[in-house]
Amino acid sequence: MVSSFELAGHVVGIMVDRDLTEEYLEEIHKIILEKIALHGKINLFCEIQKGQQVPLKVLMKELKFKYENSKNLNKLAFISDASWMRTFMGINDLVLPCEVRTFDSTNRLDAINWISH
Repeated sequence: MVSSFELAGHVVGIMVDRDLTEEYLEEIHKIILEKIALHGKINLFCEIQKGQQVPLKVLMKELKFKYENSKNLNKLAFISDASWMRTFMGINDLVLPCEVRTFDSTNRLDAINWISH
């Protein structure tokens, strides 16, 4: 089961607490789509917890999903201790119309503050 939370009605948080497989990604997407259906536009907080594996193929599917649903995203905060993932997700800022910021886990509170406003 996917760990998710709401900071406010339009601010949705996802905690990736196990290796990211295509099946797990589909569960995450289902939650995001439900929140979009409920609130219209959302701010998305996504944290990859330490030690979780994220294959590049799955990350590419995530990028495609974000692009296809970008009209429903105001902001995206991505938290990970893996610098290569932060760099990859930071590239999203160039291709997505929503604001994208990446953070490491030591700056989680900064991410929460940013995504909440």
